[in-house]
Amino acid sequence: MRFTRRAFAGALGMGAFALAGSGAAEQAAAARGRLHVRRYGPAITTDGRIAILSGGAPIGAGRVDEHYHSSLLGIVEAIDPVTLEQRFVANGLFPRANHASVWLDDRLWLLGGRTRLGTENRLVAETERIDLETEAIWRGPDLPVALINLTAVSYRSSVFVFGGDFRGPDSPRSTVSNRVFECAPPYSEWRERSPMLRALGNCAAVAVDDRIFLIGGYDRVEAHAVTQIYDPAADTWSYGPPPPRVLSAHAGAAIGGRIYTFGDYTEQSSVLALDVESGKWHSLTLPFTPRRHVRAVTVGDRVVVAGGNQSSHAPASDAVESYSRSLLEAGFDA
Repeated sequence: MRFTRRAFAGALGMGAFALAGSGAAEQAAAARGRLHVRRYGPAITTDGRIAILSGGAPIGAGRVDEHYHSSLLGIVEAIDPVTLEQRFVANGLFPRANHASVWLDDRLWLLGGRTRLGTENRLVAETERIDLETEAIWRGPDLPVALINLTAVSYRSSVFVFGGDFRGPDSPRSTVSNRVFECAPPYSEWRERSPMLRALGNCAAVAVDDRIFLIGGYDRVEAHAVTQIYDPAADTWSYGPPPPRVLSAHAGAAIGGRIYTFGDYTEQSSVLALDVESGKWHSLTLPFTPRRHVRAVTVGDRVVVAGGNQSSHAPASDAVESYSRSLLEAGFDA
């Protein structure tokens, strides 16, 4: 099925959008900006040139009436990793938050999360694949179960989905999942893979070399200091070096053989790094805006960190920050 949406591009502005070029901005070790729209629980990925930010909610759930009427976001924006300039690129079929996204087969994939259509609130099993050049949208295969707080990674030619929370047909309460799903060419179905060692949602997942690392997570009772490592070729799991503190609602990105995490549900200023080869964790001091439900992605030699919130009773964060590989490595070595 094919759809086209070209909604309210003008409202967000279609001004000049600079890709990485020469100049002082490119040399900045760290950059700070403001999102056009405040977002907590968005998703972020990259096509290798830009960061692609989608969905989220502008107001925390603690402000019940405002949260309900503010609805959720379907907006997809591109963020320049150096200048942090933004431009509207698409609008998804389903407004989503607490979902996941990947870039694969020259399309943006949106996976899971929660949505609101009219007065209906529900978790999402539907998959969207968006061509950012034409804004055309194709429905992909539905996830085997509707999930929130899931994590997804594109690895080689496949999409992998890890954990998250689901709701049984007879229960309004969420249950944490340890299930793993893979969608491989021709992208017509999901198949189940070996389950996670520990059922968790709100993990940070990144691919490094031939393995996928899942850092931290929440099991609906408490957060965990755990590293789960998945080998896609062997379909096996192992434990890695645990982070020095419990982590949940944080973001993760990998660059230069190291995994960096940003934020945490309680320790919102937390920035940690794992050297994959040595297995050592370090705590970093960076100009990072403290927050949770944040998202991060590596674009070239920079890491872009966007969105989040600091309280369920406050508006979402409009913070967006970018860090060079050299600054991150200097922070680790310090």
